[in-house]
Formats: sequence, C-alpha cells, structure tokens
Amino acid sequence: MTLSFTVYLFCVALAIANLVMAAILLLALRKARNRKANLTLSLLLLCLAASFFLGDILYRTSFFERYPHLIESDPFLSLCLGPLLYCYILYQTRPDFQLRPRHLLHLLALPGYFLLLWGFYTADAATKLAYLKPENWLTIPHIVVAPYFKKVQLFGYGVACYWLLVRHGRVMRELVSSIDDRQLRWLRHLLLMAAGLFAVWIVSDEFSDTTSRLGFNMLGFTLLFSSYWVTYHAIAQEYVFAKVGAEAVLPIIQEIEEGKDVRYRNSTLTPADIQGLMERLAAHMAHAKPYLDNDLSLTALAEQLQLNPNHLSQVLNEGFGESFYKFVNRHRVEESQRLLRDPAFANYTMLGIAYKAGFNTSSTFYKAFKDVVGCPPSEFMKNK
Repeated sequence: MTLSFTVYLFCVALAIANLVMAAILLLALRKARNRKANLTLSLLLLCLAASFFLGDILYRTSFFERYPHLIESDPFLSLCLGPLLYCYILYQTRPDFQLRPRHLLHLLALPGYFLLLWGFYTADAATKLAYLKPENWLTIPHIVVAPYFKKVQLFGYGVACYWLLVRHGRVMRELVSSIDDRQLRWLRHLLLMAAGLFAVWIVSDEFSDTTSRLGFNMLGFTLLFSSYWVTYHAIAQEYVFAKVGAEAVLPIIQEIEEGKDVRYRNSTLTPADIQGLMERLAAHMAHAKPYLDNDLSLTALAEQLQLNPNHLSQVLNEGFGESFYKFVNRHRVEESQRLLRDPAFANYTMLGIAYKAGFNTSSTFYKAFKDVVGCPPSEFMKNK
C-alpha cells in the first residue's frame, strides 16, 4: 500500500467515525426539534459512512474473499443518499410532509442498478472472486456504464434538492424577518461541496498515476473536512418552523409553492379592506415598532394586530408590494438611518446600530441597507 493511499484511508477512517458519531448524536437529541428530519439525516449519514467503509476500507482487506456475495454492495448505499437528502429537506421545509407509499418510487434506482449488473450479482461465489482480480474487473458486463448510472442519479437529486432549497428561501421571506438560520443555507453549501468532490473524483480517475495519487490525497482531506462540517451543521440545525407557527402558516406555504396566480384566491378581503389594514399596519409599525424584535415572524405580527396570518400576508404582498422579510427590514433600515443621525448614538459601532435597529446579523444589515438606501452605511454616514 503506497503512502498516498495510506493518507487517504486514514482520512476516510476519521470521516467515517465523525459521520457515525453525528448520526448517534442526532438520534439522542432530546430538544424540541423535527425528529423525523433528524432520523432521516441520521440514516443518510450512516449510509454515507457505510458506503465509504465498504468501498474504501474493506476492498483493501481480505473481507470480500471471505464474503464474495457482498462485493459491489456499496453502490446500493450510495444510491440511497439522494432520496434521503431529498426527504430530509422536505421534512425541514414542509410542516405537513409525511412519507407515503408513493415515495417508494424514489428507490427505483436500486433495482435498476441490480438489473444493470444482473450477470454479476447473480453469479456464483467463484465467479465473483475471479472478478476481484484487476485484469478481470472490466470484463463484468456493463461495469463501465454502472458508475455513470450512479452519477446521473446523484446529479438529478442534487438539482432537485437545490430547487427545494430555492423554493424554501422564497417561503421564508414571506414568514420571517431574519432568514439566516432558517434558510438551510448549509445544505446549499453541502451540494456545492458534493460537486467539488465529483470534480476531485474525476481528476483521480482520469489522469496519470501521479495525479491520481494527488487526487486521492485531496479527496481524503476534503472528505475529512466535510465530515466535521456536516457534523457541526447537522447537530446545530434547528427546526425552521419552531417559532413561526407551522399550522398557522401552512396555507401560505402551500399557496407560495403553487404560484402567484393562485395566491389568496379564497381570500375574503376586499380592496377597501386591504386599504384599511394597510393604514392600521403602518400605524402599528410607527408606534409599537415591532421590527425591533430581531426574531419577529409573520404569525407574531399577525397576533399583535389580531389578524389572520394569511390576511396579513395578502396586505403585505398586494397592498405594499413587499414580502414580509422586505417589509420588516425596510423599517429596520429606516430606524438605523435615524440612529446614525442621532448624536446620542455616535459612539455606537455599525454592528451596534444594526442590533439596535432589529437586525441580528451584520450581513443582513449591510445588504438591506444598500437595497433600501442605495449605498452602504459607511457612505451614508459621510453624506448625512
């Protein structure tokens, strides 16, 4: 075994340990969270760890010589990764999501892969052992096509998962005023890292031996880093609807996902009602300043106004022409402008001003300020 493969396998072994630990911790959490989502993510992490273990560790031992019928069993685990991630995102982004018999269709890739390599999987033990020799491996029928089957399936689920996350981002802008910890942005980054791992995989497979060794080292270190990163975010992720009131906002979520043409189709509000509620909302924002609560949600504001959350959403979108997120942060920007002009707050840092105005992150503050005012806060201070 060369040094490069030793480094790679050492990184893989640590990554496997991290993933198993994260899966156990997710199942042991007792906090009020989305436990079905945690269970799904635990299964995903265990499948990922087991596929690494079977595909990278055991192939370099005599394990498969004793158990030849387990040869090439790791692809079935990797084919479960896409469906599990897809279900995890659905559990996190849809309060009403439940697994149904139709969701078994997501597992069709497993029998499809089995049928693709039918001749190999139905062969006797002696034939499979003969295939373990490098010179015989490529003689397996369709073995060259099989990796592309897996890559296409994973790519398809990557696109589908990214679309779910983009849609979820739109939903959150209608429900909360601070989206940084509810947008599941870490999952977007995870998909980007997975794309990077594909690239390293291609480099290690397609180029010379020297480049391949370098590629394996790169892949090993990337897997190790990714395992720590995924472990942290998987455990830190809270249920995104914990403070939003999932039951109250479910009709809004469903209408957002169906499209603008059908939103508020069952609403009883007339244009006159909307105009009156706009004036009432504007007065409440000016006097009560609810936007100073950095965790303000649509349901919380609706309770203050004694309104149905769906009606408040309609007033914001059809009356003010803004999402809840944009509406609240516009008021926060106006408050921050007032604070920046006030000599009493001259000793505050820009971050202090942001927190005082209701923002909970500097990045959201700077972006919202520039969107509303047209310049960053520092330039505003020079021209005030």
